[in-house]
Amino acid sequence: MKYIDLQVNGAYGVDFNSDSLTTEQFKFACSKLEESGVVGFLPTIITDSLDAMCKRLANIASIMESSPQLSGLVRGIHVEGPFLSDRAGFYGTHPPQHIKAANQRDAMRLVEAGRGRVRLVTLAPEQDAACETTRRLSDEGILVFAGHTDASFDMLKRAVDCGLRGFTHLGNGCIHQVDRQDNIMQRVLAFRDKLMITLIADGIHLPAWLLKSWLEIIGPTRSIIISDSMSAAGMPAGEYSIGNQAVLVEPSRRTRHRDHGYLAGSASTMADMARVLTETLSIGIAVREQIMHDNALAILAQ
Repeated sequence: MKYIDLQVNGAYGVDFNSDSLTTEQFKFACSKLEESGVVGFLPTIITDSLDAMCKRLANIASIMESSPQLSGLVRGIHVEGPFLSDRAGFYGTHPPQHIKAANQRDAMRLVEAGRGRVRLVTLAPEQDAACETTRRLSDEGILVFAGHTDASFDMLKRAVDCGLRGFTHLGNGCIHQVDRQDNIMQRVLAFRDKLMITLIADGIHLPAWLLKSWLEIIGPTRSIIISDSMSAAGMPAGEYSIGNQAVLVEPSRRTRHRDHGYLAGSASTMADMARVLTETLSIGIAVREQIMHDNALAILAQ
């Protein structure tokens, strides 16, 4: 089976958010991802200082320019942050000192650092209250997804009207206890006919029963499985990193930030997630192909 993954922070011991990422390391991770069945992915740069994010984006852009043979595999870059919720729990493992309100100047600085390769930006609609950044990015042909957010129903509606196209890893990047009715998960599900919704299918970020329920509610035409993998994917348990942050990976494959214990990306590959869908949820191959390849391919082509 072949996979397209919209969110890869790293894999096989390689951290795409490292300031010292080399061409050789990036190519190695690419080759291992291909061996695992990935035919397209978005390396993902997460929240840090704007200077650090721009440096990392420029580095990946330079690697791509020097390695045109990777263009079929690397379908662009995903920028997750820094325009995320500044509320504890919602920002997850993104460093809060670097989270900020969205503005066109900083957004275009990130886009320019990626030299035409930024394909997807995840932001919190409440950090873009006038939707100016969402609209600008959309006008530039960049996909905008909401994530790490507690946007109200009206905020989400306004963002959708301004070009919001999807939601990043539903059920994660939010606080543990929420209102039983009016919460970000229920609000997003109310827009399931308008948004593509990504889900992490490692059996850890979402319990299997909830993952199955949401896949049925969202439907196969609007669901996209992502790995949200970090450098530990495909590697043994131990200590790894995302940028300057230390992440502990347990034998169970659960990740946790060394300092505060929040989940910090996934230590699973797309092939691992396909096994969860097949062996635990009994999802057939046609649906797996749609939610692990076809839907991602279609939205990237838009």
